[in-house]
Amino acid sequence: MICSTIKFLPVDYAGAIPGSLIFAVVLAIVAFIVIITFTVYYLYKIISSQRGRHYTGSESMINIIGVASDRIEKNGNGFITIDGVSWEVTNIGDDVIEKYDKVVVTGRTGLKLMVKRINK
Repeated sequence: MICSTIKFLPVDYAGAIPGSLIFAVVLAIVAFIVIITFTVYYLYKIISSQRGRHYTGSESMINIIGVASDRIEKNGNGFITIDGVSWEVTNIGDDVIEKYDKVVVTGRTGLKLMVKRINK
């Protein structure tokens, strides 16, 4: 009968993991953290954008600030510019609106906006 002996040698597990595997694991963890950070940031932006009350149409024009394109007498008609778009307006304020004065939209009648001059 043949008898053989098995020798158990100590294994150094620290040397068994190559450096490239450690680098890959660290890179995966960093990528995971970056992806989670961006996901949380964009979810926060989406949720916060939906919280306020949003208006469309004529309601969205109320309290918008524009610039007078010409002189507008009290209860007179003229034009203002809001975001590069010219609008016909009626001055419902107590003051005459001079050219380049800032005005605030207070209402609307048809396609005509009602405005008042902003006090300087």
